[in-house]
Amino acid sequence: GNATTAATPIPTDKMTCRTNPKSGERVSLLGYGCMRWPDVNGGVGRDADAELDQETINKLVDYAIAHGVNYFDTSPAYCMGRSEHATGVALSRYPRDKYFIATKLSNFAPETWSREASIAMYRNSLKELRTDYIDYMLLHAVGMGEDGMGEYRKRYIDNGILDFLMAEREAGRIRNLGFSYHGDVKVFDLLLSQHDKYKWDFVQIQLNYLDWRHAKEVNERNTNAEYLYGELAKRNIPAVIMEPLLGGRLSKVHDHVVARLK
Repeated sequence: GNATTAATPIPTDKMTCRTNPKSGERVSLLGYGCMRWPDVNGGVGRDADAELDQETINKLVDYAIAHGVNYFDTSPAYCMGRSEHATGVALSRYPRDKYFIATKLSNFAPETWSREASIAMYRNSLKELRTDYIDYMLLHAVGMGEDGMGEYRKRYIDNGILDFLMAEREAGRIRNLGFSYHGDVKVFDLLLSQHDKYKWDFVQIQLNYLDWRHAKEVNERNTNAEYLYGELAKRNIPAVIMEPLLGGRLSKVHDHVVARLK
């Protein structure tokens, strides 16, 4: 669909915000995850043959911004590689200082591990998002894979990409640099042990009332959020939370569980 004119945001004082300790920016407590944008067939962006429904995406973004949401989280991997483009179309109808973009270096496939391919992915993100800087840039899902530490090194260290991203932060094209974590906790611990070197501006972890102390019952490779959050708090590293409702699973639980929660 064609981009529509942005609706005038409705002033609202009902959104709770958090202050970025580095910049002083006020970031909405609720962010908008852009992994499941609607397609024209009524799906969630996972059908390669179904075009994303840009008109509806624009309306969703308009509604979010009108109600105080200003943090939008996307990735080169979401919606089969199409989320950044759709997000960029929708957000670019607003002044750039009215929203924060979070995206990721999602170089999961070995063919994207080279320095050249990884830099190309990063530069394509800027192009698709119609911006010349990223507010929140993440190393995507460090610790994943059968060899979490090995993949981390191949994706970000051996090719010099983490050094490259730090230089981009120094140049102002990345405002905040962090990582999202799933999987091997040794990778999480390593990155935090190197905080003096990398000066992580934020870290994204999975946190909800189940993952707080029962993460391994969801996935044996997961780590309790109580530990992850505690390690970040010790170092005063801001935490961004993903899956507060465990991908939606905690928003609709069995009746007998609801009864116990009540």
